[in-house]
Amino acid sequence: MKRFFNILFGKSKRDKIRDSILNEDIDFSNVVSSSLLAKRLYDELKTICHPDRFKDERDKERANELSQLVNQNKGNYNTLIFLKERIYNELPINKNN
Repeated sequence: MKRFFNILFGKSKRDKIRDSILNEDIDFSNVVSSSLLAKRLYDELKTICHPDRFKDERDKERANELSQLVNQNKGNYNTLIFLKERIYNELPINKNN
């Protein structure tokens, strides 16, 4: 009977949402890494790129943009790794410290 209604009226909204979720590619390594490692990396990055650490106005503006991106992605480990590289490339920071 349900199949008849699906053929007659198309899929329900709930079925469409379920299908879209099931058809998504999920990066499980990022899910696991994010749950285990993202907090530590987030804490490191928010300290490194805090705008108050920089004297030059352009560096402060760049640091402000990057710190906002870090805050927006604090639970996504892969994005934080990308932002870490970007922070070290765009801001005058010594990697050895």
